[in-house]
Amino acid sequence: MRRSARTPPGSYPRSRFTACRGFTLLELLVVLLIIGIIVSFASLSVGQHASRTLQDEAERIHSLLRLAGEESVLQGRELALQFNPEGYLFVTLDSADWVPVEEDRLFRERELPPDLELSLALEGVEVDLHDSENPPRIFVLSSGEMTPFVLELGNLEGEAYTLRGEFTGKLTLARTGEADDDNW
Repeated sequence: MRRSARTPPGSYPRSRFTACRGFTLLELLVVLLIIGIIVSFASLSVGQHASRTLQDEAERIHSLLRLAGEESVLQGRELALQFNPEGYLFVTLDSADWVPVEEDRLFRERELPPDLELSLALEGVEVDLHDSENPPRIFVLSSGEMTPFVLELGNLEGEAYTLRGEFTGKLTLARTGEADDDNW
């Protein structure tokens, strides 16, 4: 290679070395640090997703039952929350038969997320959610009374919430294993 008159001896033109230049150790460490942070946040968010889904569904059922109690008293109609293995829906007493509530978007039929499990005890007796002839129902009466129940909603990771309803219509929701918290 030919040197120009201004190039000091032993040095070569810059353009030849800039094309072959690699990453410095510092640049590689910064990239690895950024990738580590992103992976950490992704794993935390995936782990909290199942827990958040469980909490959201427990709070939804709690809120819907509370609202159903108020609606039942205000409108003077009998309601019930009916369960099946896949989810739940609200039914209302029409003459002598229980029919699904259709005119209200809040009380529509809902499916449980596939990773959640539900167990229900009515008046202290565990019920079978697969009973299609006599589906389990929590009755919400226009007098403000409610079927006493204990509903446990859990996920595959072992976390669970317990919703308790008393005859007087009082509802309490708590994370299973913690003291009942009436501020939900």
